[in-house]
Amino acid sequence: MAFITADRVLDSSTSTGTGAFVVSGTPAAGYRTFSAVLSVGDTCYYSIQGQTTSEWEVGLGTYSSANTITRTTVYSSSNSGSAVTFSAGTKNIFLTAAASRSPQLDASGNITALGTPASATLTNATGLPLTTGVTGVLPFANGGMLALQSVQAANFTAVSGNAYAVNTTSGAITVTLPASPAAGNIVQITDYAGKFGTNNCTINPNGGKIDGGTSNVLLAINRESVAIVYVDATQGWIAYSGFVLNPLGYTASYLAVAGGGGGAGANGGGGGAGGLLTGTSFLSPGIVYTITVGAAGTAGSNSANGGNGGTSSISSGITSVVGGGGGGYNTYPTANNGVSGGSGGGATNGSTVGNSGTGGSGTSGQGNAGGTGYFTSAGPIYGSGGGGGGASAVGANAAAAQAGAGGAGTASTITGSSVTYSGGGGGGGDSRGSTGGGGGAGGGGAGASSGNGTAGTVNTGGGGGGAAALTGTTGGAGGSGVVILSVLTAYYTGTTTGSPTVTTNGLNTVIKFTASGSYTA
Repeated sequence: MAFITADRVLDSSTSTGTGAFVVSGTPAAGYRTFSAVLSVGDTCYYSIQGQTTSEWEVGLGTYSSANTITRTTVYSSSNSGSAVTFSAGTKNIFLTAAASRSPQLDASGNITALGTPASATLTNATGLPLTTGVTGVLPFANGGMLALQSVQAANFTAVSGNAYAVNTTSGAITVTLPASPAAGNIVQITDYAGKFGTNNCTINPNGGKIDGGTSNVLLAINRESVAIVYVDATQGWIAYSGFVLNPLGYTASYLAVAGGGGGAGANGGGGGAGGLLTGTSFLSPGIVYTITVGAAGTAGSNSANGGNGGTSSISSGITSVVGGGGGGYNTYPTANNGVSGGSGGGATNGSTVGNSGTGGSGTSGQGNAGGTGYFTSAGPIYGSGGGGGGASAVGANAAAAQAGAGGAGTASTITGSSVTYSGGGGGGGDSRGSTGGGGGAGGGGAGASSGNGTAGTVNTGGGGGGAAALTGTTGGAGGSGVVILSVLTAYYTGTTTGSPTVTTNGLNTVIKFTASGSYTA
């Protein structure tokens, strides 16, 4: 059985009343018989017209037996749309195209949506399945319409015929399906904010079934959308439309760490850590996203602050993080401040108690300030540098007999393992009475009690440690930055430059840039 359309099928009939019509089987010259194009059980659009009367009817018919058309559904007629009781006489009966079941172009060239008011049209300007003339209405597969509801940000019970944009930014949401659905009921659910992968959306069948099972269904892919239709009690709700690979783009998680600042010489301050940002961003297909990895800040000497670290960024306005500030060097008897940056560098001491520099400031949301220096003249005269700031903690202030430790960094599991980035460098000590500060967790270099400071760890954004109070010592250089992207493996294009390290973490592909490059979405 099939639905059949065909050209030039016309015959005559003398049947009367509202029942089936039997055709002659001998059409006029140039026309074909019904039996030439239809098999028993096939359906078609028919038209019946009295040759000598004003009676007519258009509808859906079934070829129920040889040369017999059963009038299944009447669409329009001379009897106000109801079945016509045909009178005696010969009628023409032929295959047609039913106007009420055919898409039409309006005066503006727009396609009129089936099953909607005349003012509801599908725009042909964008190709998107949205209607004009009817506010908040979306077409679905069988020609009807779904009503778009307001954005849902909490658990709710769906109503048949509605489309829902579900926002799971603040937490997981459960959508409960209608309790007593009827065949043909439809509900659509779409990820509003691209957060289903982080905070899932659960579909609860509410005592019914989904795909023949009674369990909840989890939507756990960012930007996915599904429209479901209720069929019967055996299978319940099944998907008839949807996507998990959004043709408009997809969401990526990222970690961006800038280069760490260098530590200073001569019981100088520790270098501040490179700025650190994490988050998600929507990537558009075909766009090249340029990745810049910040360089390490240079080591400072007895006559220069530690150098600031380089900026790391992901282009197209996604994110940019500031390099760490260098540690302040010792210009005894003058106190020097640490340098500001992603996290601020630590300060050095002055010549009198209380005459100590202040730590450099950090950048809001990316890092913290460095610590102050310290001086004492009790016993042997010595000074100490403050610790550089870290991503999650300020650098410690220097104190009697102890240079300041670097501030702690921030741990991330974007690669699948927990790694800590952006630790501040420890302040430099003085072998006459103070100990160098420890490097902050996350790649920060340790300050020295004698000799040079320790460098920050490469590709962590760690700050360099300050040097001891000796002529010719230098602080440690900062650690270079890193940029990491994580995308669903199904979305990963494989198009990169800069030779990033590519691994997998569950359902995601992780792209780690330790040098500048690019990724094409």
